[in-house]
Amino acid sequence: MDAVKDERGQALVLAVLILAIAATAISGLRVAQEQILAAAREHRAGEAAVEAATAVIADAYTAELRRFASSSAAPRPTPDVLRAITQPSVRESARAAATEVSLLNGGPLIGDASVRCAAGLIDVSLTVSGRLYRAGFSGPLCSPR
Repeated sequence: MDAVKDERGQALVLAVLILAIAATAISGLRVAQEQILAAAREHRAGEAAVEAATAVIADAYTAELRRFASSSAAPRPTPDVLRAITQPSVRESARAAATEVSLLNGGPLIGDASVRCAAGLIDVSLTVSGRLYRAGFSGPLCSPR
């Protein structure tokens, strides 16, 4: 029998070709799955990081309110919450907390935490791998005067 005309040889070639295609497809699916999981992990880390930074800013906000409430003679008519939440030391603490939480969740280091105080809201934002994450809370003393 001639090997070219033998049907078993052709079936073997076809089976090897099908296995090669299946292996390539499985390998491609695994790469895609790893990319999807990495993106989800980074997203989760970014959300957790901005929440941690917001908690530090909220602590600074409430500390200023407590400091103002406990002072017997207030030198100014209202607490200076804008100064309290935008101090470099507070922003650095917020960034450090965000970085710690991000790393614990498999994310990257955090560069900087941005804080905005306006219209009765305090907004904290971080950029993680080119993606903006924001969180905030109500701050009635953050209003235009």
